[in-house]
Amino acid sequence: MSRGTVLVTDDSPDIRQILRRWLTAAGFTVVEAANGQDAVRLARQHHPSVILLDLCLPGMHGLDVAAHIRSEPALEDTPILIMSGYALQPAIRAAKTAGCYGFIAKPFDLESVTRQVIALATPASRAVNHA
Repeated sequence: MSRGTVLVTDDSPDIRQILRRWLTAAGFTVVEAANGQDAVRLARQHHPSVILLDLCLPGMHGLDVAAHIRSEPALEDTPILIMSGYALQPAIRAAKTAGCYGFIAKPFDLESVTRQVIALATPASRAVNHA
């Protein structure tokens, strides 16, 4: 039985593949998007439990993707974790201001990412993790 669905959005096929393997092994169904437009479309279609979202995407910036997702009533509370190699305070603050639940610096520790996704996929723990 699946723990839920995770939408992994990153323009790097390698990063999507690595995250898909780890999260699938942890019991999640994984849906992948390579750009912001596909991320918004797939979020609407699949209503994921958690969204992993790269900050720098072709066509639409990750924070714009987050805003589009937040504007959907059915998705407004979906946990979004921003991923980026630009882990500077302005980017981290911007992610928090955009309603994202956290910021994952690249390169990331796969075990840590998996633990965060598991925690956020459990609705009871969302309030604790988002505080």
